[in-house]
Amino acid sequence: MDKLPQKIQQTISRKRRWQDQHASLFGKLLLRHALCHTGYPKDSLNRLQYNKYQRPFIDNSIDFNISHTHQYVICAISRRGQIGIDIESIRPIELSNFRNTMSPKDWTAITTAPNSSHKFYENWTIKESVIKADGRGLSIPLEHIQIEPHKARLYNTDWFINQIQIEPNYVCHLVTSWKNPRIDLEFRSPRFILDG
Repeated sequence: MDKLPQKIQQTISRKRRWQDQHASLFGKLLLRHALCHTGYPKDSLNRLQYNKYQRPFIDNSIDFNISHTHQYVICAISRRGQIGIDIESIRPIELSNFRNTMSPKDWTAITTAPNSSHKFYENWTIKESVIKADGRGLSIPLEHIQIEPHKARLYNTDWFINQIQIEPNYVCHLVTSWKNPRIDLEFRSPRFILDG
C-alpha cells in the first residue's frame, strides 16, 4: 500500500471484503508498473482523475483499464486509443437472471450454444469491456451493445474484439477502438509487482 498515493490507499481500505481490497491493490500496482514501463514516472498515480462516470484517467495520451476475478488481476494499457478489458471465471450461475442484459440475438446464441455458460461469459466480458472502454460504464444498458463477428457496436461506434487466452476456466476479452492491435502479454506474480 505504501507504494500508492494516500487517496488510493483510503479507497482500497474502504472496501469491505479483503479479496476486493487485494484485487484493487494489485490492480493499481499493475497499473503503476505498466505506466512506468511506458515512460511515466513512479508517482503518476498521484495525477489519477475520474470522469463523471468514475472511469479513471491520467491524461489524453494514454488509456488503461483494469479487471479482476478470483485469482487474476489484469491491466491493459495503450497509447493508441481507447481500450476496455474484462475477465471472468466460468462458474455456475442462473442464466435467466441475465436475460434482460442481452439482446434477443445474443440470448438465442447463448441458449442454443453447446456450452451456454461459456457463451454467456464470452458475451458478458465483451459487453463489460465495451462499457469500460466507452467510459460511461453501467449507465449504458448492456442489451444496447450488439455483438458481431470480431466487433461490438454501441450506438454508432464499433469496438474491435480481441480474445485473450488465460486458462480454460476463464474468459477474457479486450476491446479496442482500432482494428488488429498488437497485444503483448506479461504475466507477473504479486512478488514481482511489489519488488518491481
